[in-house]
Amino acid sequence: MNRSVEFSPNEVFLYFYLLNECNIRGWQNPFEHPNKTIVLATGISEKTVIEVRNRLQQKGLITFESGKKNAKSPVYYLLDESKTVSKEVSKTVSKRVSKTVNIKDKTKDNKTISPLRVGELFPTDSFFDKSLDDCYTELKSNRSWAETVTMNTRSSGNPDFTLEAFYGFLEKFFMKLQNEGETAKSPKDAMSHFARWLTFELKNKKDERRINKNRDADSTKPVADSPGDSSNPKGVNSDTEGLTGWIDSLSIGR
Repeated sequence: MNRSVEFSPNEVFLYFYLLNECNIRGWQNPFEHPNKTIVLATGISEKTVIEVRNRLQQKGLITFESGKKNAKSPVYYLLDESKTVSKEVSKTVSKRVSKTVNIKDKTKDNKTISPLRVGELFPTDSFFDKSLDDCYTELKSNRSWAETVTMNTRSSGNPDFTLEAFYGFLEKFFMKLQNEGETAKSPKDAMSHFARWLTFELKNKKDERRINKNRDADSTKPVADSPGDSSNPKGVNSDTEGLTGWIDSLSIGR
């Protein structure tokens, strides 16, 4: 990409919106996404969405196939450049947005966009790789996200899951990444990866507890009594003396 390319606020907004949607889908690329959803989420008119995505395609960030009315949604494909856009470009674009647009300003597309809203929905820095240490520090300090994950984990069948347990699993997750040879990860990717991994880990722990419980139950079952008098718990046959007396009473050999 030519680093001197200019980006309008709406181009920035739509680009990061599409980048976020791709990330939510686990980097499924290409992906379908209806115009109506973009309009509702961004507040940009459908006509403007169409104009802006054309410009993003011309600037080499995306390609797309137009949808068919009431039949098929548009299909978007983020080019390789979308995953490797440098922080320099991101910072340049972000500064341009914050300097040139405020809540009362209008863009040349005649739509009002708040840079605060852009930052809240799609923090530009969170899409780019950071060292594992920096990524871990950022996620660990994101209290709001930690509380959300903890609450959702409790409501999904783990009522005893605590915030302390969350931080323990987060540390274990980053140790796992280090053991696998990872050296960098974007916070956004790390969040979604951790959420999937946590679900898997908690399920494994449940299964392990169930197996151990069944094993303990089997080991405490009483041993069956030996044949004989059912009133004798040790299995000693109380009929032995009677049987011996009967044999002695036989006249065999007498």
